[in-house]
Amino acid sequence: MRNILIYIAFAMVVVAIYGVYEFNRTVPTLEDAKADFTLSADELFDAFDADEEAAIAKFVGKVVQVSGTVVASEEKAEGSTVTLEASNAMVGGVNCGFASSPELKEGQQVTLKCACQGFLMNVVMNNCNVVQN
Repeated sequence: MRNILIYIAFAMVVVAIYGVYEFNRTVPTLEDAKADFTLSADELFDAFDADEEAAIAKFVGKVVQVSGTVVASEEKAEGSTVTLEASNAMVGGVNCGFASSPELKEGQQVTLKCACQGFLMNVVMNNCNVVQN
């Protein structure tokens, strides 16, 4: 019985240490990552608009370097979102999420490196870094 209690206590300590590790783990930055694809906001949006399934298979989970014009910028408590214009989009085009708040203004031409997450009326990108502004 004593051995079982020791094993249970040991397991609880291991689970607690793993939980603390996961809680404090940060998302790795894409700053030094090599881009899998380099294209404009128009090209990226058009790929999803033309054939969403093919674009999901090609881009989702990949590092994409995308260039375009900032049409909106919104700061939030947990970071910020910048929208790049895509001419065929009804509103917006490519939504890019940042953990920090980059100094980007509407009308500015930028190049960003992000992880592609999918498509919800706009292309959704996260973990973005400014490559050039």
